[in-house]
Amino acid sequence: MNFQVLERINPLRKPKGFEPVVQRWSVGFPRKCDALCVAFHGIQGPNAEAVYKSGLIRWMSEAVSLPNGPHVHDHAWFVDHNGLYTHVVASYWVDRTRRDDWLEDSRVANWWNDSARCSEATGYFRESLTVPIERLETLYWNDYPAGMSRSNEVALYPTPYCGYYGAMRDRIPLAAVDPLPSALPELPSATPRETRSNRWRIATPRNLTVIRSAAFWGRCDADQTEDYMRDLRAPLERGMDFLRESPEATGCCSLRFQQTCDVGGAPELETHALGYFLSLGHMENWAEHHPSHGAIFRAAMARYRKFGAKNQLRTWHEVFVLPENNQLFEYVNCAPGTGLLNYFEGERRS
Repeated sequence: MNFQVLERINPLRKPKGFEPVVQRWSVGFPRKCDALCVAFHGIQGPNAEAVYKSGLIRWMSEAVSLPNGPHVHDHAWFVDHNGLYTHVVASYWVDRTRRDDWLEDSRVANWWNDSARCSEATGYFRESLTVPIERLETLYWNDYPAGMSRSNEVALYPTPYCGYYGAMRDRIPLAAVDPLPSALPELPSATPRETRSNRWRIATPRNLTVIRSAAFWGRCDADQTEDYMRDLRAPLERGMDFLRESPEATGCCSLRFQQTCDVGGAPELETHALGYFLSLGHMENWAEHHPSHGAIFRAAMARYRKFGAKNQLRTWHEVFVLPENNQLFEYVNCAPGTGLLNYFEGERRS
C-alpha cells in the first residue's frame, strides 16, 4: 500500500506522550495510485417526488454501473437554503484514468451535456475532485466500512494521530512540508449569479478544503441512541447551523448537512456533513476556537469516556485539500447560491 512519507519540516501537533481515548484508522492506497477521485452529483427540485421522477436518478444508476464507473458510491438527501429537496450521489475512484474514461464515456457525457438540462424543472450539479494522495486524510472505525474505505482497492491502518486538536493536519502527508495556506486572504463577498437556465463552471482556489464527516447510530441500543440524540446530535446540529449561516466569518463556502439514504431516498441511520472551506486553516480555526465546535468535541470525548469499549456509535470523516487544477465544479439550471455558485471566478457556458 502507498504510505507516502515526506521529511517533516513543520512540527507535529501531537502532544508528547499523548495516547488517544480510542484507536482510529486511516486509509492506505495502492502504490500505483497517485490521486483519489471523488465526485458529488446532485439534483434539486421542489419536492422529493419531482427529484425521484427526474432523469438523473435513472442516469446515475446506469452510469455508476458502467465498467469504468466508481469503485464505490453512496446516496444522501437534504433540503437546501432555498427549500429545495436535493439528492446527492457521492462516487469514489482509486484510479484517475478510470475516472477520466468514465467522464468521457458517451453514456455519461451525452446526458450531462444535453442542452435540455437547462430547461427542466430541476437543477443539477457536479463537483468532481481530483485529490493527490498527499493532500488528503481519513479517519474511520475499522469495523464500520464507510465512504472510500468500502473500496476493495484500499486498506486500513491504525493511525497514531487521532484524538487531539491538530490531528487532522498531522494526518495529511503534505502538511509535513507545506502549511497549505489559503490562496485568498478571506472569503470574498457572495456574488449572486443568474443561474436559472444557465450552465456555470466555477474555478476553485488553491487549497480549498473539503470535509465529509458522518455519524452512524444504526448499531446503538436504545440507551446509547438516546444519549447520542440528547448529548451529541444537538450540539452537532448547532455547529452545522453556525457554519451554514456564517460563511464570511468562518470561510465555509458551502455546508450541506445530509441524510444518508438509498437510491430511492429511504433514510439510513446516518447523517453526514459535506463542507467546503477556504482552507484547512479556516476549518481548524473553527474547530479549535469556536464554542460551537468545542461543544461537539467535548460531547464526543465525554461519550467515549462514558461507554469506553462498549461505545456503539460510529463516526468517520474524509478531508481533501485541493490543488488549483483538475477540479470540476459545474452547476446547471440551479437555484441561486447552490454549492459554490456565489463564490470565486465563474464562466457561463452554453
